[in-house]
Amino acid sequence: MLLKTTLPPDAPLFTRLCSSDVLIVVCFLHQTLISHSSILLYSLLLVNELRLLTASHRVISQHLVFALVTTKRLVTLNVNFNFLKAQWARLRVVHVHSAFWALRVTFVLFVQLSQSPWQEGMKQVLSSSCETVVMLFGMACVISHITHLLHRAIAAFLCLETDTEAGSMGATSGVLFFILALQTGLLGMGPEQKLSRLYRNCCLLLTAVLHFTHGLVHPPLMSLSASHSSSLHRHSRALLVAMVLLVIPSVWLRWLWAQHSVSTWLLAMTAFSVEIIIKTLVSLLIYGLFMLDAYLSTFWESLDDYVYCIQAAGSSFEFICGIFLFCNGAWIVVFESGGVIRAVMMAIHAYFNIFMQAKKGWRTFVLRRTAVRKINLLPQATAEQLREHDDVCAICFQELTSACMTSCKHLFHGVCLRKWLYIRDECPMCHHAIFAQQ
Repeated sequence: MLLKTTLPPDAPLFTRLCSSDVLIVVCFLHQTLISHSSILLYSLLLVNELRLLTASHRVISQHLVFALVTTKRLVTLNVNFNFLKAQWARLRVVHVHSAFWALRVTFVLFVQLSQSPWQEGMKQVLSSSCETVVMLFGMACVISHITHLLHRAIAAFLCLETDTEAGSMGATSGVLFFILALQTGLLGMGPEQKLSRLYRNCCLLLTAVLHFTHGLVHPPLMSLSASHSSSLHRHSRALLVAMVLLVIPSVWLRWLWAQHSVSTWLLAMTAFSVEIIIKTLVSLLIYGLFMLDAYLSTFWESLDDYVYCIQAAGSSFEFICGIFLFCNGAWIVVFESGGVIRAVMMAIHAYFNIFMQAKKGWRTFVLRRTAVRKINLLPQATAEQLREHDDVCAICFQELTSACMTSCKHLFHGVCLRKWLYIRDECPMCHHAIFAQQ
């Protein structure tokens, strides 16, 4: 603080200028200049920030406009698809084409049987049943109806609930038959070649139906074994369907190799049939392991390892079959019969059945390997600690005969904790980071 002093009137000018009043004025002016400089600096910074915000606003606006346009396009596409789907159902396109195909085949059958022997007449009927695109589409619709009824019959036999997805097998089979016909050039063939190709396409379609059937029976087998259900008729029905999936491809393969010479079609049929046999065996082995675990009085810690090994072996074999089918298809495109449709189907097969499966399998392997490494870092609980704990595993509610101790002093089965680590890296009890200390 400056002290105010009184100077005589005859004091020198410099002395009077240096008085406390003048110093106070000078300090005030100095502070004022600093304030104005700060305001000016803040103003410049604010202008710069406003410029940055304006640029960011432009970028954000562009992204928002792009997102709105994309959303509008997707909504429009969805509306158009729903509109087409509603019109498809309203006009009963599938039923109309099925009725047209049935009437046309019946008329041709009546005419041919009245003019030629039975065997020749049937050949003419089958050849004319897919001579145009409309007839081919009608035949695909009829096949869709047949497989749809088969789907519902198998689901009813397995005591499955009938839902809106019951027609997926029928729709997929019809589309698959239509694509196979276009891919193999069925419409442009002669009568004899058309019959041979139609027979081969139907064989491929039958293998697809077997794969669909496995997709129906696999979930009931897993749920029955995991739920410890004592319903004997449900177990027997699921096992009967699984046995049919083992017998039919085996007998069929033996007959095909006895009747046909080696060809790309026979190799594809072999790969599909062996694949369904392996998938069914994997389902039955896992079902047997779960049923064995249900009747054991103690906790089976190695069960998860056995199940993983069986599933990994089955998935590896399916992956090998996918690569083999891709190579077989590439040979057909290069040396036998190419085409845009076949090339597109091969690209789809390579992406979904090879690349995506390999990516999924590798991700599962990495997650399991990481979980095993983390579990090995945890200390094992001693017998005294287990006795003091005197409780069950909080994950599976089974008795703790051996356990791993987390950093928060909670005990769990090593197998249960490993499964938990696939989902999250926190303690199931207190949600504390399990590996915070490591």
